[in-house]
Amino acid sequence: MITLVYIISNNCWAGYVYQRYNIQYKTPTIGLYFFAEDFIRFLKRLRYYLNLPIVFIPATESKYYDVLKRRNHINCPIGVLDDIEIIFLHYKSEEEAREKWTRRAERVNFDNLIIKFSEMNLCTEKELKEFDPLPYETKFVFTHVKRADIKCSIYYKGYEKSNEVKNDTAHYCKSINLVSLINEKNSPTRTPIL
Repeated sequence: MITLVYIISNNCWAGYVYQRYNIQYKTPTIGLYFFAEDFIRFLKRLRYYLNLPIVFIPATESKYYDVLKRRNHINCPIGVLDDIEIIFLHYKSEEEAREKWTRRAERVNFDNLIIKFSEMNLCTEKELKEFDPLPYETKFVFTHVKRADIKCSIYYKGYEKSNEVKNDTAHYCKSINLVSLINEKNSPTRTPIL
């Protein structure tokens, strides 16, 4: 049974996993997404960012305004933690986003993290290369093609003709055996995360 998993994800993927296994959300990264550059920055100083109070800005002040406008996401609450932005895609209000983010951020257990990233949301080679050496024991990135040079990459079939993984929630179970990953994560030989 999966119960003690704290998934930090760049998008809604974590929520799908928690729903699939019918367990309480143990992460603030539910129903939202980060642009790739901001997600990498978030991971580099995870404790710092999770301890900050979240503030909100109008879409017109977002550094990603043009992309948000193209995606028709300008009405989503946009949270800011210092120098990163979080797009609360599935939230109706700033109040709802703030309350859930704050409550769930307090649940995170830094000794039992799974970090998931996907090649999407303006992800470039730079972000892939920065993600690979991050000091998290259990981490992976879904990529649109096979990447032997990225040790933690998992090839996500179906997006070879694209420059990104367009939707990593549709059929992720075909790309990853999550139960095996979690069982390996919870093995007694596991080294704590720095």
